[in-house]
This record gives sequence, structure tokens and C-alpha cells, in this order.
Amino acid sequence: MTRFGGWGIPGTGALDITTEYEILWGGDRAKGLVLEQSVVYSGAMRDAGNTPTTVIRAGLLMGKVTASGELEEWDADASDGTQELWGIVPYELRAQDFDANNADRVAPAIVRAPLKATSLLIQGTAFRTHVDEFLARRKLYAAGCVLDDDPFGYQAGAGYRMQTITAEDHTITEAENGTTFFYEFAGAAASAITLPTIHPGLEYFLIRSVNSAEDFVIASAEGDNLIIGNDMSADSVTWTTTGQMIGAGGRLRSLYAGTTLKWHLDLWTPAFGTGLTGGFAYATAT
Repeated sequence: MTRFGGWGIPGTGALDITTEYEILWGGDRAKGLVLEQSVVYSGAMRDAGNTPTTVIRAGLLMGKVTASGELEEWDADASDGTQELWGIVPYELRAQDFDANNADRVAPAIVRAPLKATSLLIQGTAFRTHVDEFLARRKLYAAGCVLDDDPFGYQAGAGYRMQTITAEDHTITEAENGTTFFYEFAGAAASAITLPTIHPGLEYFLIRSVNSAEDFVIASAEGDNLIIGNDMSADSVTWTTTGQMIGAGGRLRSLYAGTTLKWHLDLWTPAFGTGLTGGFAYATAT
């Protein structure tokens, strides 16, 4: 690329653009769906997966620093404001000037658009391999973004999907995010539901829909990360009262407790719908 040096003499310099790929999908007609906002990108922003990290690739998800109002890379377990998703970088940016000093940039940020999931980045890591993927999907869907690999937002927890499970044991998957499960267990001594590997942004509704003698167990895959019954780090929760199982279960969400991922279960009871005072007993495994 030709550029002018300090004395105005033209010459050939290093390549200015290191990445060039499309982050939008849907053809030319989809370009009219893109909503952008003029923002200030902080010179302190970094793209941890790039070399150098001061070259910010298109598709990086950004949050806003509360104190400065400037955008830096989105960090879901931060506490400086960047934990809230604020936009997506639309094209490559440089965080530093030619003297290697941090330099703020005024440029657009995408806030709503049809986006290619494989072109998005979370803290420099590929979107679909990052631990915060499902939380990002939930936030992007809420903002009106449409991802090409999930245009109806099922993986974001939308879509109101429902399943009836009759097998005695059931392992939930990440891809079933947002699903309501009705459990019709009958016959075994204990019927276990195993949760998926924990990622923030996952949410399920778990409902026991028949009475029977066996225990009803909801168990963490990793252990020590289930908030339930005066315990911030339980392995599982078990309902034990025979003949009073209908309605047992609750709304299960994954979230950051500080910087630690936890499952939180809002218990439901047959008698009162919510809380711990219904007509059955439960126990936690620590």
C-alpha cells in the first residue's frame, strides 16, 4: 500500500488491513436492516485473538466502559460496564497510532443487523467456541439481531419450545436452550436430570407432570455450582415425597455470581406454585 512518509515522499508500507470478511448475511436487501450508531472506541481496547492485539477485527463484540463512555471488548463477568453488550465492530480498527500510542477512535458500531455467527468474536475468540456464546446470543436476539445459524433465536432461549420426556434419565443439551420439559417418569427408584456443561445465558423450565414413587433429581454436570435451599454450591436437588410430584421443578438459569458461573433454580411446588412450602419434601446434595 502506498503512503506518504514524514517528508512527503511516497513509498510502500506494510499491509494496513489484516482481515477482510463479511459479518452480515442476507444479500443486498439485508443491508437496509443494519442499524449503526456513532461511538468512541477506546484506545485501550484489544483483540486478544489477533496478532497484534491492537488490530481490532470486524465482528468483535463490544461493551461500554461506564466511567468513560467508550467502547472496549465485551466481558460478561466484568464490573466496569463492559459486561453489558453495546455493539459490534463493523470493520477493522487500529487501537494505536503509528507511534504505538493508544488512540481513541470515532467510528460506527453495529447495534442491530443480520449477522454471521462464524464471523463474530468474543474477546478475540470465535463466537461459537466461547463460554459466553449463549449469553451473547440472548443479548443479540433481544437487540433485534438475526444470526444466520439460528434465525428464530432458539439457541438464544426464545421460541417457546416444549418437550415431553418419558425416559427415566435425561441429559439436557445446550442447543435446547429455552425449552420447557415435562417429565413423565414412572417406575424407577430415582429419575435423574443431568444439566449441560454450564454456560451463562442458558435457561430451562423443568416440570414433573405425573405422580409416581421414584425420587425426582436435578443434577449439575460439574457439581458444586447449583444454588438451592440455602446452599450456593450444591451438586443436585431431589424431590422425595411419593404421590406429590406433579408440578415439582422450576425455572433453571445459568448466570455469573461475581466471576463464578452458577445454576440458579427457582423452585416450584405443587401446592403454591413457587417457594419451598408446598406439599412435598426436597433435599440437596452438596
